[in-house]
Amino acid sequence: MSQSIGPPVRRSAPLAYVLACLALTALRPAWANDDFFDDDAQTPSPITDFFSLRASYWYAWVNTELRVDPSGLPLAGTPLNGTQDLGYKPDENEGTIEVMFRLRERNRIRADFTELDQAGAASLSRPTVFGNQEFNTGTVLNSSLVWRVLGITYTYAFIQNDHFELGVGAGVHLMDLSVRGNAPATFQSYDTSVAGAVPTPALEAIWRATNLISFTARGDYIKANLNETTGSFGDFHTDVQFRVFTDLQFGAGYSLMKLKVDSTTYGNPGLSGIRLRGPELFVRASF
Repeated sequence: MSQSIGPPVRRSAPLAYVLACLALTALRPAWANDDFFDDDAQTPSPITDFFSLRASYWYAWVNTELRVDPSGLPLAGTPLNGTQDLGYKPDENEGTIEVMFRLRERNRIRADFTELDQAGAASLSRPTVFGNQEFNTGTVLNSSLVWRVLGITYTYAFIQNDHFELGVGAGVHLMDLSVRGNAPATFQSYDTSVAGAVPTPALEAIWRATNLISFTARGDYIKANLNETTGSFGDFHTDVQFRVFTDLQFGAGYSLMKLKVDSTTYGNPGLSGIRLRGPELFVRASF
């Protein structure tokens, strides 16, 4: 059985944002072309890269909150913490892939993908309502959670020189969240899933400190309240990069990604909250 635990999603949202990004690029006036990229003396850095591919190892501390309400019964589900109630690990070894390319010097498009997989088994300490099933105290509940996030972000650099770049723009994060639970002893099971797109404003900054060392920081964040549903999403990252070779860099950073959606609508009641944070190491190829 499938039940949405978040707000309804407009399928046209990703297409609308892609079209908006293309329109911004096409409408950029000709006089905005810079002499900066025509200068042969420019220093290789994330500011001057036209393409990059980054693979990251992320040691993430994880916190999950769930309330899977029965259909038409807001707030009737039992609030659950992934680590305390479901036996999920408090930390995970994650991997992230990021691709970036420039369009006409000041325009950047970045795409990244992250997936969280958690599973656990726990003896319930209290009666638990999980969707349309009620599990008794002492029942061993096996459960799993899978969260996939594909982010696409466009930024325009309104400040750009050989040492510093600052850009603003908009992004869209395509998400898929699925939760499953079953009790083998009582032959009970339930699963729910939701997929959608979240638009966000975005900010990105790059500082080349030396010929070999650069610092980057970026953030996408939105918070909204609509039709008895409150939600927020944030994706933040900062790092330092060491340019060992012209086209190859190594680095270390810190990332935070969080989602919280609480719906009390009769059609889609429930709560989902996920928070990932921690240090990461990465290798980056660029030109």
